[in-house]
Amino acid sequence: MEALKRVEEALKAYRECVEREASEYGPEYERVTFMEWEAPAPDPCAEAFQDLLDAVRAYEAQGGSREELDLGAHRARVYRALSKG
Repeated sequence: MEALKRVEEALKAYRECVEREASEYGPEYERVTFMEWEAPAPDPCAEAFQDLLDAVRAYEAQGGSREELDLGAHRARVYRALSKG
């Protein structure tokens, strides 16, 4: 299923972005990412997260169930965002 592959690729890109930022900012990661989400400038991880949400929506639109996706530690955040949107 092409939609599943899209979810997997988007999740991988988002995880890599989060890991990169976490290693770059160290103990300041939480504070810096909060400021980035509130700032008007584009944030690569916010964009990667939006791509992940779009991929999950497309997967569901093709009949897939989000419960079948292995979203790992990001599951709760993805579900919250999907329920808002």
